[in-house]
Amino acid sequence: MNSGLVAGLVSVLAGLALSGCSGIDDGPAGGHTVNWYLHHQEQMHKESKWCADSAARAKNMSCKNAAKAGNEALSYNAKKTAQSLAHDLS
Repeated sequence: MNSGLVAGLVSVLAGLALSGCSGIDDGPAGGHTVNWYLHHQEQMHKESKWCADSAARAKNMSCKNAAKAGNEALSYNAKKTAQSLAHDLS
Protein backbone atom coordinates (compact mmCIF):
# COMPACT_ATOMS: atom_id res chain seq x y z
CA MET A 1 0.00 0.00 0.00
CA ASN A 2 1.14 3.49 -0.71
CA SER A 3 2.11 5.51 2.40
CA GLY A 4 -0.22 8.41 1.49
CA LEU A 5 -3.17 6.05 1.32
CA VAL A 6 -2.23 4.48 4.66
CA ALA A 7 -1.94 7.91 6.28
CA GLY A 8 -5.34 8.88 4.87
CA LEU A 9 -6.95 5.70 6.18
CA VAL A 10 -5.42 6.24 9.61
CA SER A 11 -6.80 9.79 9.68
CA VAL A 12 -10.29 8.63 8.71
CA LEU A 13 -10.27 5.82 11.27
CA ALA A 14 -9.04 8.15 14.01
CA GLY A 15 -11.79 10.62 13.16
CA LEU A 16 -14.42 7.90 13.33
CA ALA A 17 -13.10 6.67 16.67
CA LEU A 18 -13.19 10.17 18.13
CA SER A 19 -16.66 10.92 16.79
CA GLY A 20 -18.10 8.85 19.65
CA CYS A 21 -16.50 11.13 22.22
CA SER A 22 -18.39 13.98 23.80
CA GLY A 23 -18.41 17.30 22.02
CA ILE A 24 -16.75 20.38 23.43
CA ASP A 25 -20.14 21.67 24.60
CA ASP A 26 -21.06 18.41 26.36
CA GLY A 27 -18.75 18.70 29.35
CA PRO A 28 -16.17 16.28 30.71
CA ALA A 29 -18.49 13.26 30.59
CA GLY A 30 -21.10 14.47 28.17
CA GLY A 31 -23.17 12.94 25.46
CA HIS A 32 -24.67 10.13 27.52
CA THR A 33 -28.10 8.90 28.53
CA VAL A 34 -29.65 9.03 31.99
CA ASN A 35 -29.12 5.28 32.31
CA TRP A 36 -25.42 5.62 31.46
CA TYR A 37 -24.97 8.28 34.14
CA LEU A 38 -26.71 6.03 36.70
CA HIS A 39 -24.16 3.32 35.94
CA HIS A 40 -21.23 5.79 35.95
CA GLN A 41 -21.99 8.02 38.91
CA GLU A 42 -18.50 9.47 39.30
CA GLN A 43 -18.74 10.82 35.74
CA MET A 44 -22.32 11.96 36.48
CA HIS A 45 -20.99 14.06 39.37
CA LYS A 46 -18.22 15.53 37.18
CA GLU A 47 -20.76 16.40 34.49
CA SER A 48 -23.15 17.92 37.05
CA LYS A 49 -20.36 20.06 38.49
CA TRP A 50 -19.39 21.24 35.01
CA CYS A 51 -23.03 22.04 34.27
CA ALA A 52 -23.42 24.01 37.51
CA ASP A 53 -20.51 26.30 36.54
CA SER A 54 -22.69 28.07 33.95
CA ALA A 55 -26.42 28.72 33.87
CA ALA A 56 -26.37 28.52 30.06
CA ARG A 57 -25.19 24.91 30.23
CA ALA A 58 -28.41 23.82 31.98
CA LYS A 59 -30.10 23.67 28.55
CA ASN A 60 -27.49 21.19 27.31
CA MET A 61 -28.92 17.66 26.89
CA SER A 62 -25.96 16.12 28.72
CA CYS A 63 -26.62 18.43 31.68
CA LYS A 64 -30.31 17.54 31.66
CA ASN A 65 -29.49 13.82 31.56
CA ALA A 66 -26.90 14.09 34.34
CA ALA A 67 -29.35 16.09 36.49
CA LYS A 68 -32.13 13.57 35.95
CA ALA A 69 -29.75 10.73 36.80
CA GLY A 70 -28.73 12.61 39.94
CA ASN A 71 -32.38 12.82 40.94
CA GLU A 72 -32.81 9.08 40.36
CA ALA A 73 -29.50 7.98 41.88
CA LEU A 74 -30.74 7.52 45.46
CA SER A 75 -33.51 5.10 44.49
CA TYR A 76 -31.25 3.41 41.91
CA ASN A 77 -28.52 2.85 44.51
CA ALA A 78 -31.03 1.62 47.10
CA LYS A 79 -32.43 -0.89 44.59
CA LYS A 80 -28.94 -2.14 43.69
CA THR A 81 -28.08 -2.51 47.39
CA ALA A 82 -31.31 -4.43 48.05
CA GLN A 83 -30.59 -6.73 45.11
CA SER A 84 -27.07 -7.33 46.35
CA LEU A 85 -28.26 -8.12 49.89
CA ALA A 86 -30.94 -10.46 48.57
CA HIS A 87 -28.31 -12.25 46.49
CA ASP A 88 -25.96 -12.53 49.49
CA LEU A 89 -28.73 -13.95 51.67
CA SER A 90 -29.83 -16.56 49.18
